[in-house]
This record gives sequence, C-alpha cells and structure tokens, in this order.
Amino acid sequence: MKKAPTLSPATIQQNIRALQALMEEQGLDGFYVSSFDPYLNEYVPLEDCHRYYVTGFTGSVAEVLVPRHGKARVYVDGRYHEQVDLEVPAEAVEAVKPAGVGNAAALIADVRALGLRKVGLESDRTSLGFMKQLGDVCETVALPAGALEGRITFAGLPAPKEINLVARQHRGRDTLEKTAPMFTDDRRGIFLAALDGIAWVTNCRGYHLPHLSSFRAKALVTRRKVYVFVTPETPVSAQARQSEGLEWVFVNAAGTAAELERLQNALHLDRVELDPSQLSAADYGMLLRVFGPDRLEEKRGGVVEWMSIKEPAEISAMEEGFRRGDRAIHATLKWAKDAVTAGKSPSERELWEQTTIQYRAQGAVEQSFNTIAGVGPNGSIIHYGNPSADVKIKPCDMVLLDSGGYFDGGFATDTTRTFFASHTGKPDPEHRKIYTLVLKGLLACQYAVFADGTKGIVLDGLARAPLMKHGFNFNHGTGHGVGVHVHEDGVRLSPLSNLPMRAGQVVSIEPGIYVPGFAGVRLENVALVEPHPQFKGFLRFRSLVWVGFDPALVDVALLNDEEKAQWADYEKGCAARGTSFMSAV
Repeated sequence: MKKAPTLSPATIQQNIRALQALMEEQGLDGFYVSSFDPYLNEYVPLEDCHRYYVTGFTGSVAEVLVPRHGKARVYVDGRYHEQVDLEVPAEAVEAVKPAGVGNAAALIADVRALGLRKVGLESDRTSLGFMKQLGDVCETVALPAGALEGRITFAGLPAPKEINLVARQHRGRDTLEKTAPMFTDDRRGIFLAALDGIAWVTNCRGYHLPHLSSFRAKALVTRRKVYVFVTPETPVSAQARQSEGLEWVFVNAAGTAAELERLQNALHLDRVELDPSQLSAADYGMLLRVFGPDRLEEKRGGVVEWMSIKEPAEISAMEEGFRRGDRAIHATLKWAKDAVTAGKSPSERELWEQTTIQYRAQGAVEQSFNTIAGVGPNGSIIHYGNPSADVKIKPCDMVLLDSGGYFDGGFATDTTRTFFASHTGKPDPEHRKIYTLVLKGLLACQYAVFADGTKGIVLDGLARAPLMKHGFNFNHGTGHGVGVHVHEDGVRLSPLSNLPMRAGQVVSIEPGIYVPGFAGVRLENVALVEPHPQFKGFLRFRSLVWVGFDPALVDVALLNDEEKAQWADYEKGCAARGTSFMSAV
C-alpha cells in the first residue's frame, strides 16, 4: 500500500489550484470537500482522505470549503484548534474555528455570506443529509466518484483482509435473532452503509481499515435475510459464507444497482429505510432509481437503536477486552515511570510504540484509534496524533496517554490516563490542581445516580461543574458511545445531547483541562449503564476500566469527603486487579 504523501505547502497550494481549475470548467463558485470515504467513516486513512490533500490537516474530523478564488477554508472544532494551526499552511489554507455552532453549520453560513451560488461536491463522499442542508443555501452539483482523479494524485488502499464470523460466545444473538425485532413484516428493509452497523448485524469482522474492526461493505437488511454487498476480490471465510441469514453479494459498486433491482423483484419491498446522515448522496441516487421515491423512508439511526444496547455476551466480551487493555496501559505507564526514574529519557514516539507493544502482548488485533501520547505542553493538543522522536520525557513532565485496542470479539476499548513522569520528584502545583479538578469531574459523573431516560446533557453538566467552579472548561463532549467502533452512536454525553440514557449502553466519561503551551489533562473511563440495584427506575454507571490514577498528581485538599471515598473505592478495585499506583507513593 502507498503511504499518504508528506505534503509541502507548495503541493497543497498546487492541489487547491487544480480543484479551482475544475470549478472554472464546471462553472462552480465553490467546492465542498468532506473528511469521509465512500462509507462515510470517521477514521479514514490519510491515503484515502481527500480533505488531507487540499489542507494538510491530519485530524479525523473537519469540513473544507474551497472557493473558486483565494484560500481554502478548513473548519475544526475545539479538539483541533491547536493542531490545525500547526499543520495547515497559512498562505494557502484558512483555519476556521466556529464558536457556538458546529463545523457544518459554520461552513453553510460562509457559503451564504460569500455569495457562493453553485457549489460542487463528491457525491460518494458527501452524506445525503449534509447535501440537503447545503442545498438550502445554494445550488449543489454532485460530481460522480473519481471526479478528482487525475487532477490530484491519491494513494491507494490495500487489498481487503478476510471477513470472519465472530465466535458465538463473543457475539450473542445470531443475525436473524437480531433482525426479528426490527420488523413487523417481510415487506420492509433497511439499507445500511455504516460499517459498524453492518459488522454488528452480520456478526462479522474484517479489519479492512486502520483502527476499525469492521469491513468495507453495503447491506440491505430484511427480517429474513441480510444481503451484504462486497467487491469480488473481498475474501469471506467459509463460516461467514455459511452463516444463517446472510447472503454475500460480490459486485463492484457500479453493479450494485442491478443486484438491488434483482432483489426487489424477488422481495417486493414496500418500504426501505435509510439514514440520511449515514448515506452518501451517490447511494441515495442509486436507491432512488431502484426503489423510487415513494418506497424510501428517511429514518435516523439505521440499526443503532438495537446495536447500542449491549447484550450479556457482548458485555462479557467488552469486559475481557478492557481487562486486557487495563494491563497494557498499566504496563506502559510503569515502563515510562521506571525509565524516567532510572535516568533515561524516552521520547513521545517511544511511548507511543511501547503502548502498541503492550497491547499486542495482551492479544490486541489492532489499535482502535491512533494512540495519543503528548508530553508536557503537547498534552494540551486534544487529539495530538504525531508523537515526536525529538520530544523527550523529563522527570518533571506530566504526560497524557489515550489509547485503545481490539481483542476477541472485535469490540473497541478506549482509555485515557494522564501521569507524572517519574516515581519520585515533586509535580508542579498547577499540574496537581488541574489533574485533581479533572478527577473530581470524572468521579462526579461516574458515581452519579440518575433516572432512566435522563438526557446526556445532564450528565455532561455533572462532569463540568467541578472544573467550572475554578474557571476551567473543555471543548469536547464528556462522553461517546463505544461498541464495534470506538465512537458509536446511540448515546452521548455533551452540552448538545438529548439522547436518553438506557441500561445496556456503553459510554466514555472523559473530562479534561487543556492549557496551551503548558499542559493538558484528560482522564477517561468507559462505563456500562446498568439498573441501580436499590432504586427502581434509576440507573448508574459500572466502570469497565480499572487503571489507577496517579496519586502524585492528586491534591487531596481539593477533594471533599465523598470524593475521597469514591477515589478509595475505585483504587480498591484497581488494586485487586494489580493495576493501581497507590503503592508507589
């Protein structure tokens, strides 16, 4: 596989000009470039991320607007404010940091403000939902797949790995047991393009893309069968081929419409549901031609409603994955502290590499995202993705490590720990203060008792309150769902989340404080939402992560009695698993 090229400012500017030349030819005033691939994935390899080629920005989430004249504009949220300034060439790209609105809304507002009447986009890499929003303020021109090929040189993707069936003890229900509750009759279907949903309903994993256990496919889900569309060169194991309820359709993208027509002639579906936020404009056009507008029904979520509620076998698989992840993280932190205490100075890059080594030692198949290893001031870059071999860990440093992996069952793990670099020495008082405030926020949320159906915005507020009392806040949500992918829909803790909390959900809790040029702290546990054992109608969190906090960074004077008891309770669980650092004090 080709590696994504290292882009110079001159190359980025050349790519922007090539895109602007296309606009001249097509009579376009602007061009929208998404961060997505044809499956609308969050984590897209840079080799296949067209946004990267016109901005140089390596973060996972951003929106790009290229006007016919002048600089490209890249829109990023608070997680990437520092990173974007470090990566994009200011002479060719303007970094836009929206305040109070999302990236997409800010881009659309600029289309209106700039008077861009006709905006082009790649139909296979733009969600139907966003194309409709954009269409409210300008005329959109959906270019077919490959429209930018030849103008900008993109690296290719590797050949797909074999798709395998997850073992029964890790997956729970079979495919037809999952589809049965979704339908009341045989005349309805759901078209899926979201890869985690396809992996979940088929009980298969393929690891086709970095940091994802899923596989490249599209699917038509019905009550009695799931039809899975993969390319002819995609290897599928015998067990997966023979799994009841699955029919594998080997076809190139251009032939998918003909196969869907064949199926419709046999199934006579009255309604086909689709999620406009998880479906490309190109796929929508195909479905429109096959089924007609009267049979298509827009419904957000796909299979998320069922997928986000974990069943016992899935919970067991996730618990085992986190147990292994805990051991990997504890070993990595101990390795770093031992090395620094012994007078060595490992680099950020070596810390990043050691994390991968320890996950593999615990049986990880793949990392569930690019490990974040930020030393000192780099810890304030929320999604710091380029650990340096030149940045050394010093005894006085505070270090942020955010990592996760895939183990048996193909469910993601995700944990962040911030730690003091050595076993000895005295941390900066300000390090201890911000660390302890973040710990207070985590404890407030993790030990909360809340009514069934409580909205995510409420719990997000609980995590922020201890920080806000001291004048701190963070520019990201408190928590996201975790499942087949490390970011899963269906549950979210954020200032904008109206999603209800339900038993069986798995969600992260990760408050943070980030002080540019000084340091960053994030502490993240992933927890299962479960019924409260005493209070009917109430829920609580049960942590799946058991990695001790760094006692050297805790200012006990900032903790109240309840928080001290909660910290002690958590450390007791870590000590029982051999993953506490309390004995080091």
